[in-house]
Amino acid sequence: MFKRGKRRPVWVGRFREDFLTEDGQRKRRERSVVLGLCREVGKREALRRLAERLAAINQGTRKPEMAISFEKFVLERWEPNIYPTLRLSTERNYRMLVRVHLLPFFGTKQVPEITPMEVQMFLSQKSKSLAPRTVLSLRNRLLKIFGDAIRWGYIEKNPAQGARIPALEDVRGRRTLRPEEARRLLSELSEPVHTMVLLALLSGLRRGEIFGLRWKAVSFEDSSILVLESNFEGRAVPVKTRASRRKVFVSQIVMDALRALRPQQFQPDDFVFAGENGKPLQQSNVLKRVLNPACERAGLPHVGWHVFRYTYSTWAEPTGESIKALQSQLGHTDSRLTLGVYTQPMPEAQKKIANKTAEVLLPIAPKLGVEPKPVSRVIQ
Repeated sequence: MFKRGKRRPVWVGRFREDFLTEDGQRKRRERSVVLGLCREVGKREALRRLAERLAAINQGTRKPEMAISFEKFVLERWEPNIYPTLRLSTERNYRMLVRVHLLPFFGTKQVPEITPMEVQMFLSQKSKSLAPRTVLSLRNRLLKIFGDAIRWGYIEKNPAQGARIPALEDVRGRRTLRPEEARRLLSELSEPVHTMVLLALLSGLRRGEIFGLRWKAVSFEDSSILVLESNFEGRAVPVKTRASRRKVFVSQIVMDALRALRPQQFQPDDFVFAGENGKPLQQSNVLKRVLNPACERAGLPHVGWHVFRYTYSTWAEPTGESIKALQSQLGHTDSRLTLGVYTQPMPEAQKKIANKTAEVLLPIAPKLGVEPKPVSRVIQ
């Protein structure tokens, strides 16, 4: 054991331990570990920490770790075995995070030698330039990668366990449309995008669920849509979760729009919103070529499909129906997500609450609020 550094000297313990090469051969290497700051940890305590660290090695109970770089482990071991179990959209997100952020920092490091301090340094650096939720995703990816490395016998401890990240920002400032904004936008849209946006605003369906909708899932008898699958980059994929496989009820306005859009001759498996080739419309093309220009003509900032989903939940929440019903419509597994993320403040509803409270205290006070119109009529 020895001291290292001048301004902030630390106790360092150096030792040798066995490790396994990729072909399974047992070899020995030199390792070192920081035991603490000299000003905070005395020599006796530092020696105790080193002895604790070496106990399993000296007793022969510690399994030798396999020496492999982070990049090789992720690209050759982890991705080929994990990605086939993921949704296509999740896989694409994982690939982006790994290649853009994780490999440049950890790529050349040996997996068994990556320390909790290095993980914390990485997350602290990223927090200076990335949104808190992105940093959270990076931490979770590291937890998953190192967790699988433990299960597969490469390491014994997860260096990402306990890593701290910045506090998540309040998400209640998400963009939603007011009824008059929705009317302006709808007036600028032609079919079939007009009906697509109308359906999104009055059903809360996810983007992929709308683009992957087939006629067999539309029931004109009970004004419902059975969500069976989703669409990702032109490919049919399973819905997001078990709760996402659901029946969604919509108003007669939406059903009338769908009925007017339905061709005289069609097959049950035909897509509701399809191009001339019968395939689903391209999500990026609809956004760039139709929706964004319509927003500009309506004097609105560019909005995406998720804004329509937020808007639906925000309009629906003040109607007084149970949160469980709204949760089922949106396909959420947890009602806290429905309340905490997908319902935004509505000034009209808040004014109504304030006026009702005032009437309780002062029954003779004049009514200051106006009853909001039913949600089903806001686009007429």
